[in-house]
Amino acid sequence: MDDFVSSSAGAGSALSIDTSSIIRKLNSRAEVLALPVGSVVGDTHGGLTFADSIAAVLESRSIAGWQDVRLASGDVWTIIVVNR
Repeated sequence: MDDFVSSSAGAGSALSIDTSSIIRKLNSRAEVLALPVGSVVGDTHGGLTFADSIAAVLESRSIAGWQDVRLASGDVWTIIVVNR
């Protein structure tokens, strides 16, 4: 489990997320549509791992869209939460 420190959160705020549970590859719109609510998708490449068509479907299933979060180690992830 890694600690994420959100750039939008107040100083000292952190969120623990098991980075091994983040979905890092999706190959089709059907895969995105089959994801259960609560799925976390992302990468350490600014979301560039995902084709534009995949990113668009992810965005349509998210309320907050893509978010950059920083690990306590300094690594930055770009994630999106599927919540609809």
